[in-house]
Amino acid sequence: MAQRQRLFRAAGLLALEYDRLGRTPDGWAIAHHQEVIATEAIEQAENMAATGAMRWTHAASMIAERLEENVQGLQEVNTP
Repeated sequence: MAQRQRLFRAAGLLALEYDRLGRTPDGWAIAHHQEVIATEAIEQAENMAATGAMRWTHAASMIAERLEENVQGLQEVNTP
């Protein structure tokens, strides 16, 4: 449960940064963008676990870290 919450938080921060940069897909609300990002992240973790590549919690943690890194990278864009 903690990893799912972390994925949703990271997805929300990423959606906010995309919105700040004017990169939210046309017609999408920030909340919808967050849901799409989080759903994709959860599906990736499930696929990694299903193939036996790693446990779900480990996969989710790795994906959340990547999302968080993307947020940091986007925060540096257009920042004085």
